[in-house]
Amino acid sequence: MMIYIIFSVFIIIILFICARYWYLWRKISVQKNEWVAQTKESDTILRSMNACFILINSDLVVIRTNYYDLSGISEEPASSGRVGDLLNCKNAVRSGGGCGAHKNCENCMIRHTIENAFYHKKGFHKLEASMRLLSSDHQQIIPCDVSVSGTYLNNEGHEQMLLTVYDITELKNMQRLLNIEKENAVSAEKLKSAFIANMSHEIRTPLNAIVGFSGLLASADDDTEKKMYLDIVAENNDRLLQIVTDVLDLSKIESGSLDFHYSEFDVNDLLCALHGILDIRLKDKPEIKLICEAGTDEWIIYSEQHRIVQIITNLVHNAMKFTHSGEICFGCRPQGEDEIYFYVSDTGIGIPAGEQDKIFDRFTKLDHEVPGTGLGLTLSQTIVQNLGGEMGVESEVTKGSTFWFTLPLKS
Repeated sequence: MMIYIIFSVFIIIILFICARYWYLWRKISVQKNEWVAQTKESDTILRSMNACFILINSDLVVIRTNYYDLSGISEEPASSGRVGDLLNCKNAVRSGGGCGAHKNCENCMIRHTIENAFYHKKGFHKLEASMRLLSSDHQQIIPCDVSVSGTYLNNEGHEQMLLTVYDITELKNMQRLLNIEKENAVSAEKLKSAFIANMSHEIRTPLNAIVGFSGLLASADDDTEKKMYLDIVAENNDRLLQIVTDVLDLSKIESGSLDFHYSEFDVNDLLCALHGILDIRLKDKPEIKLICEAGTDEWIIYSEQHRIVQIITNLVHNAMKFTHSGEICFGCRPQGEDEIYFYVSDTGIGIPAGEQDKIFDRFTKLDHEVPGTGLGLTLSQTIVQNLGGEMGVESEVTKGSTFWFTLPLKS
């Protein structure tokens, strides 16, 4: 009987131990499943976030990161090394000793900030820095702007830091572009203000001349005197008309409504006729000779006749302003099989090399003593570009300039 009781107690104890073990095993399994689920959930969140998380120790060695998931690297290396090694920092890769071994690492803002945060046992927020990373094949340098924040952790005496790294390269590039656009807008506004002030003077001067000499013309008795006044009025009338034409064309260009009408015409006849019109402007300047270098044979082209006349007229008038003696030549010739090359050359004062890129800028005048709006070259270049061509200048100080433009030959 005693043996039966002892055996029963032993069985009960074994059953209790088994039940207790099963309960603990069940509890541990549930906790393990919950931990696995939480880990998967955390990994999913890390993968879906557009930020790189890097857990490091006080030696800046990477413990855990979602960098490989973000960058699409399927196989993680056995060791990620330090932060610079992980991100493929140019200095870390090329030093041979990894992150911190290169002489430039002493000036690394990110490294200094992290070390300082560990020293003071506190985090930091939104440190912006520029990095130069290497591509996976180490052949290409990739400039990159990042924003880094760090959270200090102390896990049972083990110092760690969770770094959050955002790639802000596109944002910084956009900011740089906006700053450039802002500077350009400010510069353009200053130029426009100067242009308006100059335009006021340019309009007032011929108007005053027309009004003043018209009054003198009305009271003049001598025919020679009348002719002189008429010439002055006519000259200022042409000048005023040119100003109005330039401003109207500029307005059309800005609104995109500048018209182009193509037709067939003999370009050599056009240049000869234009020579007769432009040569009249030099009747009071016998020291300057206008030469038309058009060919004698018929050359029929299909292009915008009115705009070609406008461009050459602008260029010849411009040459007249800056040429005190010598020659002004204009003409055209074939260039290749599908282009025509126009040119206007003078023996004027020339343009310094450093100023040649500026003369086509809107509202720009290199010599403010010379009358004009400063729009002629800008308008001419814009018209040429709209016609599918190019425009440029070759010049040497004291020897003269050659303005040229090319246009496609249309069939």
